[in-house]
Amino acid sequence: MTILFIADEVVGDGESWRDALAARLPDIPFRISPDIGDPEAVEIALCFRARPGTFKGMTNLKAILATGAGVDGLFEDPDLPDAPIARIVDPWMADQMAGWAVYAVHHFYRRFDAYAGQQARGEWRELGAWRAAPPKVGLLGYGAIGKRVGEALASLGFDIAAWTRGPRDTPGVNHFHGRDGLRPFLAESHFLICLLPLTDETRNVIDAAALAAMPKPAYLINLARGGHVVTDDLVAALEKGEVAGAFLDVTEPEPLPADHSLWRMPNVRITPHCSGPTNAETAADQVAANIRRALAGAPLENLVPRQRGY
Repeated sequence: MTILFIADEVVGDGESWRDALAARLPDIPFRISPDIGDPEAVEIALCFRARPGTFKGMTNLKAILATGAGVDGLFEDPDLPDAPIARIVDPWMADQMAGWAVYAVHHFYRRFDAYAGQQARGEWRELGAWRAAPPKVGLLGYGAIGKRVGEALASLGFDIAAWTRGPRDTPGVNHFHGRDGLRPFLAESHFLICLLPLTDETRNVIDAAALAAMPKPAYLINLARGGHVVTDDLVAALEKGEVAGAFLDVTEPEPLPADHSLWRMPNVRITPHCSGPTNAETAADQVAANIRRALAGAPLENLVPRQRGY
């Protein structure tokens, strides 16, 4: 049998996975695409994104293990094999994303964007404190990562609201749910942080109407997927001043073309999908455990229900 790491333009570091799993599963051969070898020998696939035909000939797959928290990229292959899929749930990754979110919120909340402009002009002038207290942060999505982001921002005095598909009850968090709860939630979100999985239901959820429903001033922070945002609607809202700023770790399309207007907007910051990098060493224990389960025919941890898509 073989473990196959499927490399792509986003996740190409198969060597770190080879090293981490060799320490835990030393007797199982490990290959990195395109060096697939015999596709029928592949029983475990580690994959972030599956292009059409990725799994061709892999008739003995026992598990597809995502190399990240999101699995939307796997469903790009219309011939995705009928093998169980598991995703990574790693506290280290959640901490990384929480730190990125705190930085992004404070970029606007503490006016670092404006102070950077003043520094470029050699201008020394205090701009004063945020006018609303406590500042309100809305978490669009409240899974393991959303919970960690909310905890980090709450510890710094932010008022936290969250929106989810179904009802939740978390002390200190103002919960909204369902379609009827979305607009009231947006109205409570000076800083809107998108943490949703990307599905058919959540694609384009942040459109012109959603942006208009936010209070003033409003800032969009996206560290989920670019497909959650209608890019043209965001550009228009930024140009009109309906949205005061955006901090984007993901875009649609991705990567963003070099001539796209978002690059040159002074109230926009863009990072290259790096808010929550996968760390093979911190995630390897759970991946190795799932490999052992798959080979033994046992249920996987962090199993992804296909009908739900995340």
